[in-house]
Amino acid sequence: MSLHRWRQRPPGSNSGDFGADDQLGRLNLLTPERRRAAAAEVHEGLAFSLSLPLDLPGEARLNPRRPCRA
Repeated sequence: MSLHRWRQRPPGSNSGDFGADDQLGRLNLLTPERRRAAAAEVHEGLAFSLSLPLDLPGEARLNPRRPCRA
């Protein structure tokens, strides 16, 4: 199934921008130059988990549109 460029597509959509047979989508924008620029931002080489549980930090502190569950 090939994706055809939409005539009216949602804001930010890139469907069809990289050709009908594209498998990567926005990953096409990760060029060697962009990877070098990202690597240049590293100062200490620290690593940390991005897998924060969905109920933390609680309430709507990270995303005000996120519903609060008691």
